[in-house]
Amino acid sequence: MRRLLACFAAVTLIAMTGCGQIAIKRGSGADALAADRASCRAENPDPAAVRACLVAHGWHITDLDAAPAAAPAYPAAAVTQPTPLDAGPAPSPPPVQSVHISDKIHVGGWWHFGGGPADLHTAVDGCVAKLGAGEQPDAGYHTVTRALYTCLSSEGWRSLGS
Repeated sequence: MRRLLACFAAVTLIAMTGCGQIAIKRGSGADALAADRASCRAENPDPAAVRACLVAHGWHITDLDAAPAAAPAYPAAAVTQPTPLDAGPAPSPPPVQSVHISDKIHVGGWWHFGGGPADLHTAVDGCVAKLGAGEQPDAGYHTVTRALYTCLSSEGWRSLGS
């Protein structure tokens, strides 16, 4: 129990500081990461080069301190301003421009606490059965539709990398 509390405290501290990286490679542990990182640093000590080298060695890396993706900018004309009460009827708002969002999402891998490849396969089959055959992903589950991504997320699966 004491060990569980220590692990929980460490994870909470890391999450609260919001900095660092998570590096995952199926079948590899901390020793393999340290060895690959040392090898990559020996080739080129630049942090960007080390990251590229680790990715080339099969590691999926997520930066916890990376800035979130910028929100799309909207033209000022699209924001309606309140009108005074005595100004009469409000003018009609400008037409809304549709924003095209790709239906496909590329992920580096999938993770679920306590889940393995067979569990992912079962979850994908269940979501495809709910959503329809048109939502079938590629063979490695690296390219999925937005609907399938949402369904897998609701089942507790999280995407790794991109």
